[in-house]
Amino acid sequence: MEENENQEEVKVTMTEIEGNTITPVGMVEPKPVPTTKLATLGRRFKSTAFMRFMVWLIKRVMVLLWPTKIFFKERFNIEGKAIVTCNHYGSFDTNPIIHAFYKNKPLSIMLKKELMEKDDFKAHFLDEIGGIPVNRHQADVTAVKRALRALSSGQQLLIYPEGTRNRADTKQMGKIEEGTAMFAIKAKAPIIPLIYYRCTKWNRKNYMLVGHPFTLEEFYEDRSPDVKKRATAVIVQKYAELRAEIDEIVEVYKGSEKKYKKAHGMN
Repeated sequence: MEENENQEEVKVTMTEIEGNTITPVGMVEPKPVPTTKLATLGRRFKSTAFMRFMVWLIKRVMVLLWPTKIFFKERFNIEGKAIVTCNHYGSFDTNPIIHAFYKNKPLSIMLKKELMEKDDFKAHFLDEIGGIPVNRHQADVTAVKRALRALSSGQQLLIYPEGTRNRADTKQMGKIEEGTAMFAIKAKAPIIPLIYYRCTKWNRKNYMLVGHPFTLEEFYEDRSPDVKKRATAVIVQKYAELRAEIDEIVEVYKGSEKKYKKAHGMN
């Protein structure tokens, strides 16, 4: 993914990054990278045309195998810079988002660095869909700058604010890290919250709800030490409201957005 050298330089300090990592995993020893047949394939086929074809093919196959019904698509109405957030269950969470909202426009995605180190094929694939690798073993200044630069250029940035997957497949979200609030405040970007009803699994219908976009504008000029903590509390509250809404749509109205809107007097 190429970067425009003429874009305005985004300044960020270590003070802003420390304690605001993208993932709460912490300092762990990186695992050795295995040599796989897929890695060999990736080294053979590095052309942009080939990877674009593979992205096109894989995304369409995944949509068929992991079907997702999306409620209130019309709320996703921001064209310029924005931070898209979503709860995180598994490796396939990103594809329904790209398929629904980013077929013909760019998106940057915060990804753990290990995903792009497993083999060349996967690295090229994730780079092609806008992946920004994040080093979870240290404060990653490079990743933060790339993300802020993407926002400053008018792109949208996808972040999983929990920072790691919910492997237990529960409705309860993990701890929302302060990094999302940091990006929203630093870039002065609105947040578009998304939420999955449950874990995305093969051949099982899932549901996603688009929340109302919101900003953290009240914190833009706030220089107090706990500003990111208080801003993060706003995000936590928004997700509590989203969880209640999607549960009602799926469990009370059997996944019918029309019936939900009628019951709540919506047009």
